[in-house]
Amino acid sequence: MSETEKCSVLVVGAGMGGLVAAVRAQELGADVTMIEKGSQVGGTMVMSGGGIWCAKTYEGIRKLVPRGNPDLCRALVENFTDSVEWLESIEAPVTNIPVPAYNEVERWVVEMDPGTSQFAAHMRDLFLSKGGTLHVDTSALKLIIGEHGEVQGVTARTLDGLATFRADATILATGGFQGSSEMLTRYFGRWADRLIRRANPRSVGDGLMLGIDAGASTSGSMASFYGHLLPAPPAVVPPEDFVAVTQYFSTHAVLVNQRGERFTDESEGDEMNAQATALESEALAYMIYDHDVYSQHGIVKGVGDRVSDKFYKSKAMGAPAATADTIEELAEIMQDWGVYAPGVLETVRQYNEAVAAGRPQHLRIPRGDHAEPVLKAPLYALGVTPGVTFTLGGLKINADAQVIDRRDIPMPGLYAVGADGGGIFNEKYGGGLCLGLVFGRLAAQHATG
Repeated sequence: MSETEKCSVLVVGAGMGGLVAAVRAQELGADVTMIEKGSQVGGTMVMSGGGIWCAKTYEGIRKLVPRGNPDLCRALVENFTDSVEWLESIEAPVTNIPVPAYNEVERWVVEMDPGTSQFAAHMRDLFLSKGGTLHVDTSALKLIIGEHGEVQGVTARTLDGLATFRADATILATGGFQGSSEMLTRYFGRWADRLIRRANPRSVGDGLMLGIDAGASTSGSMASFYGHLLPAPPAVVPPEDFVAVTQYFSTHAVLVNQRGERFTDESEGDEMNAQATALESEALAYMIYDHDVYSQHGIVKGVGDRVSDKFYKSKAMGAPAATADTIEELAEIMQDWGVYAPGVLETVRQYNEAVAAGRPQHLRIPRGDHAEPVLKAPLYALGVTPGVTFTLGGLKINADAQVIDRRDIPMPGLYAVGADGGGIFNEKYGGGLCLGLVFGRLAAQHATG
């Protein structure tokens, strides 16, 4: 490779957003170079379930993410079906599938079929077959800024040393900062390094820092992320078991901290429960529920006769997990875990009384839906800690995926897509891979227009 390489569009990162942006820009006539920090393409996408989904309407996405940027949410919904049709036009391996509503919101869903690795390989091979240039094991270090403030590419580190990539447009698609303990601590607080990484460990905020160093603004809700509750240490959870032991049903439990107190409205969803737990001491919380919740929500039936018992699977991994016939007995066991037993007893008493009276919304921390009492033995307690899939905060962008500077003006030649472009959701979850798909296409189209 030459010391300096020139192209019309440079894509930094080869996950969902980067692959889509590169292929689409190339399709529109651009000379495209893509650089990837890892040794292969795919990023966090290849660790996902492979579903690409989006609410069907603007009203639906606003219900899911009420604090999300309205313009970005509208762009996401209005461009999703066109983006899926484009995937089909380039023969990407995706299949439309019928799915139930998510939090009562109807949605479009396509599935990578037969899988995420095959999808990534298809996009890579298509890109290369049309003359694209791909450099793996290449880390962007700094944006190149022209005399009029325009972004002209990046300097990077390769296995052979330093290199310069010059471009008319640069698209950042490095995948958020969930892999960086330092950045998570900066934005999430002192316990953030305890979070389990449910995604690509190479996503350490490269795109975010490149933009910030060049004068870009950040979005709102930098301390928000998409993730779920997983069994707490001393449990060791291998990546292949992340889904099997994710405590999606925390919405039906009572969630307490080490003081034995509720600290969030559990009915907001497991994603929000994970974010709230990240702020608690040692990023630990404890789910308390009874046998009705266990039997109705804690045992998940899979294909055929396969059953996933999340409590006992978590216990087998080493998580703090216990059953008891009474809340007194359960609180005594939890005391040995470092949880204040009198706090547990008082919290559960107040909670059960409020549920029985039909007034859970009047608790100190109101409880919304799924207010099931903790009554039927055996009772269960399970220690949990957050797992982060991707961060929701990032560089501030507009509906064309242009990065916005601190003067609130688009930065010429710079775009951010996927998790690098923040503000779309803010705190809540409205789909993951759809961000890379839709805004990857929008960035490519604007950059080549």
